[in-house]
Amino acid sequence: MTTLSTRGMIEIISHEGVCLDPYLDSVGVWTIGAGQTKSDGFDPKGHKRLTLQECFDLFKKKIKQYTDAVDKLGLNLSQTQYDALVSFCYNCGPGNLRLLCGKGRSLSQIGDAMMLYVIPKEITERRQKEQTLFKKGVYSNTDGKVLVFPVKGTKPSYRDGVKIDARPYFDPAAPAPTDPKPIQPAPQPSFSWAAFFVSIASIFKRAK
Repeated sequence: MTTLSTRGMIEIISHEGVCLDPYLDSVGVWTIGAGQTKSDGFDPKGHKRLTLQECFDLFKKKIKQYTDAVDKLGLNLSQTQYDALVSFCYNCGPGNLRLLCGKGRSLSQIGDAMMLYVIPKEITERRQKEQTLFKKGVYSNTDGKVLVFPVKGTKPSYRDGVKIDARPYFDPAAPAPTDPKPIQPAPQPSFSWAAFFVSIASIFKRAK
């Protein structure tokens, strides 16, 4: 029987992002960790900051309801197809998973139909990655690293995220965790007034 792989778990977390402090999501629901809410039997509001280990342990407990939903479909899935459907279910819920995989659809048709679930539009990139995983067996997360975002006020600060290697928290054979390093912004081209005036002068010289 197929089960959710370590790569599949990290793939889902890389879609979700991680906040170790409680925050209000886009629809005003208190959330913490990798999408943990009160509906999961754990109330984030007013909760102390999580450690990374606590965050991933909560995720491992939460994910079972979504793997159970995929198992109930009774489909003969490859590992990557299984991981893709669990990710879809984690995001869209078991009800939409049943709709996606119902109506007598073949596995190929299920893969095609995944792109019907792109509301809000911000979710389109995630759906494309899930579809690629389902149809081509290619994970979007290739280095095992996920973004951890600080919370400012009640909202995540997405511009200040840092990458951490999640593999040691899921795979005992992976190297020990290391301290996350801040993401360095891409260097911006500098503007030189001197170069500007030189170029202007050359234009006038050519015009004479």
